[in-house]
Amino acid sequence: MRISWIPREHKFFDMFDETAAFVVKAAEGFTALVEHYDNRERRVSELRELEHKCDMSVEKILKALGRTFITPLDREDIHSLATSLDDVLDNMEEAAFRLTAFRLDKPTPEALKMALIIHQACSHVQHAVRLCRGNLGSEELSTELREISRLENEADDIFRKAEADLFANPPEMMTFIKQRELYAWLESTVDSCRDVAHVINEIVVKGS
Repeated sequence: MRISWIPREHKFFDMFDETAAFVVKAAEGFTALVEHYDNRERRVSELRELEHKCDMSVEKILKALGRTFITPLDREDIHSLATSLDDVLDNMEEAAFRLTAFRLDKPTPEALKMALIIHQACSHVQHAVRLCRGNLGSEELSTELREISRLENEADDIFRKAEADLFANPPEMMTFIKQRELYAWLESTVDSCRDVAHVINEIVVKGS
């Protein structure tokens, strides 16, 4: 294996920015899918393509990690940040697939609320990732991480209420199953944004 002895701080952060940009673009497309619920096959196909590009971006980070002797962050943190970003888009793509495969008449208001939260959380994730480049101790980064946590708590509240409503006023059984699983994947997507925030917070702690 060829090892570079030259620090590649900018290269790693550039790749993180690229990966986070794919996540945000996917969140925009996913929100449009839930909100408009039209051109579903095309929208899901576009999300799948972004998920593939994100996979390739993460693979570049991991390959660079193996070739680089000096890294700007702990090697374990670079690996965790890359894979946690990938998890966000993976979960989002799974939610989109189920939304169309289940052939629901239309997403519920609760599903739309959670999709909007996903978009917001991904935007804050992107800003937080960008601030890892030389701004680890900044109040701005702390604010971004707190906002992701707040949105995750908001999504949890929506999920719990939506699930309780399903049990209190259950629709036809297959609709019940489909809606509950969709809510679970939406929540998992927001949870994965929280996981990115946790990784960045660990990086901040180590750097303080």
